[in-house]
Amino acid sequence: MVVPIFYHVSPSDVRNQLGCFVDAFTFHEKDANQKKKDMVQKWRIALRKAANLSGWHVENQVPKMTSVIFRIQQGQHNGRSPSQEYESKVIGQIIEEILRKLGPTHLYVGKNIVGMDYHLEQLKALINIELNDVCMIGIYGIGGIGKTTIAKAIYNEISCKFEGSSFLVDVREQSKDNIGLLRLQNQLLDDTLAGTYRRKSNIHEATHEISDKLWLKRVLVILDDIDKQRQLDYLAGDSKCLYALKQIVPKENYKNLCDNAIKYAQGLPLALAILGSTLSSKRGIHEWENELRKLEKEPNMEIYHVLRISFDGLSRVEGEIFLDFTCFFKGKYRDFISRILDGAKGEISNLCERCLISFVDSKIHMHDLIQQMGWEIVREKCRNKPWKRCKLWDLDAVSSVLAGNAGTKAIEGLFINMSAQKEIQFTTETFAKMNKLRLLKVHQEAKYDHIMEIDQDVHFPLVALPGDLKLPSFELRYLHWDEYSLKHLPPNFCLMNLVELNMQCSDI
Repeated sequence: MVVPIFYHVSPSDVRNQLGCFVDAFTFHEKDANQKKKDMVQKWRIALRKAANLSGWHVENQVPKMTSVIFRIQQGQHNGRSPSQEYESKVIGQIIEEILRKLGPTHLYVGKNIVGMDYHLEQLKALINIELNDVCMIGIYGIGGIGKTTIAKAIYNEISCKFEGSSFLVDVREQSKDNIGLLRLQNQLLDDTLAGTYRRKSNIHEATHEISDKLWLKRVLVILDDIDKQRQLDYLAGDSKCLYALKQIVPKENYKNLCDNAIKYAQGLPLALAILGSTLSSKRGIHEWENELRKLEKEPNMEIYHVLRISFDGLSRVEGEIFLDFTCFFKGKYRDFISRILDGAKGEISNLCERCLISFVDSKIHMHDLIQQMGWEIVREKCRNKPWKRCKLWDLDAVSSVLAGNAGTKAIEGLFINMSAQKEIQFTTETFAKMNKLRLLKVHQEAKYDHIMEIDQDVHFPLVALPGDLKLPSFELRYLHWDEYSLKHLPPNFCLMNLVELNMQCSDI
């Protein structure tokens, strides 16, 4: 990149070699041999090319332009002449322009996105970069409508105008525990302080550093996919959010209930409208509590039926893949999912186009209410007979089926969380009838992985397995079993369709 600066010289004089250039070129061409004449000609060509580039003209006087305003009050002066003030302003503009072109690193947004310019102008008007004030703006909507894309675009557009900037992706998933939250905090500090700080070892120390250092700087921070006030508290300092349904400010004794309703809606406008209408018709706190308690067990059917429209338009294969995602693979990497599901690129692309799923940093992402909709689709087929469902992941249903050795050939996917409260025992016949089993995962909860990252010697107690365990495996594509206690896989175990075997911390 070349940015010519015409300092006290006219671009026209440079282009045509006029003014002071006349005497200079006359001097060099006088008595010049052919070699020198060729060199002088190259100088003329280079100057013409430079003058034709878009650059900056710094005049040798204060220009009479309305865009240059000097505020020198009577009796006050900063020690600089008007000419110095002018040049200082131009230098600042040059620096800003170069920084805008060189950095920070731009985020990939996509090509030919219709309507993006309109949204960017709306956002820039809200942000009002010229004001020296703290500004917080939220972008909300159902997964897949382009919230992250718009956020990336505005980041690319205005980040150069700040002293530091940071774009934190997938905050909701990454901040589920303190380890992930600390990782985000350190990334924020590293992005905005340009490596001039020591990495923090706990979230409280990092929170203090964010509040102490960043409030002195002009920084742009974008938090992608947040769903809790806690995330703002630890990543944005002393910010505050106010939630409400129909009232601008909820009554104090209803505020926690409003927060729970907002949390359930996860920013989905449809859910907010329906919940607001439903709760506003309820009388008293106890009715609100009962209504919200019901939502923990089953979805609001009005929201469910609207969301299900997208699912009903899927093919049978697309529908099964979507239900695999909702029950088993949310948050997993795309490459991993494609391997387990034998490609399915076309089906996955269609799910993205229908806004049922999206990918953030190559990990599958979906709105919580869409996931709850998928769960309900699986349950409603055999509501009181979980052993007849094709997918089992819910602790109560899993415990019910395994306790009575009630597994059937209908079960295609089974994920068992061994760190849950309920004790689960395995017998010889636990899996014997599950002839169509494709996906089997016996695992510890999420924090198990973090413990393993910190201390590779940490182990959970092995669950005793019968030596004659029967495990149908002809259809099995994915087997993950933490701390498998046997020394070998069951006899006649079939590897024909298996693409993923994970037996971490096992005795095999």
